[in-house]
Amino acid sequence: MTAPDASAVAALLQEFGQRSALRGGNPFRAKAYARAADNLLALSLPLDQIIAQGRLCEIPGIGDAIADIIKKLHATGTHPALEKMRKEIPAGVLEMLTIPGLRADKVLKLYQELGLTSIAELEDAAREGRLQKVKGLGASLQTKILRGIEMRREAQGRRHMHKADELLRAAEKHLREARPDIVSITRAGDFRRGSELAGDLSLVAEVAKIARRSHNDYCEWAINRASHGRRALRHHSPSCHGL
Repeated sequence: MTAPDASAVAALLQEFGQRSALRGGNPFRAKAYARAADNLLALSLPLDQIIAQGRLCEIPGIGDAIADIIKKLHATGTHPALEKMRKEIPAGVLEMLTIPGLRADKVLKLYQELGLTSIAELEDAAREGRLQKVKGLGASLQTKILRGIEMRREAQGRRHMHKADELLRAAEKHLREARPDIVSITRAGDFRRGSELAGDLSLVAEVAKIARRSHNDYCEWAINRASHGRRALRHHSPSCHGL
């Protein structure tokens, strides 16, 4: 079996955190998994190289406990605790956690009380007024959920600027560590355009020229919606960037 790359492990770690939250675990712990997953996406070196060098804990947000989970996910593509949690709640329920303002305890209640297992089912139930009949939910939450679903549609696949900034900062750090010959790094994509929500994140790095070249080289680190959050590191000539 081919070991999953950083993007795949990040997705598994995100799922691990979401399922932990639905279990009623420490909400800060669930956020820690999400932060660690984001920082895995910012790596400029292959994850297997980072693990082999024993450098996982150098990544912001990754301590010994999360590092152990990442190693297991990378080695096997899963984790015993994750497999156990998958048997408890359908995968579609996790989707509801992506609705802005909808907490894990409410998502669990929606699943247990109404049997809802997807955002589509939740939206139908909210429009039909079924949520307000359940104790602990009510009409105000019903309105909030419909508003949150609309916000989610508008922001699909994109990050708010502060999240994009955190991810780009981490990527810049990893790029400089991986390539000591970098002269400068410029932010590109949606962030440079000043978009409120950023979907396509890019860094263009100028690399010092070597003997056989007459000019400096350029490499680009990118995360975009078309690649479903997967990273890319590409090399270009200066003319590709109008430089």
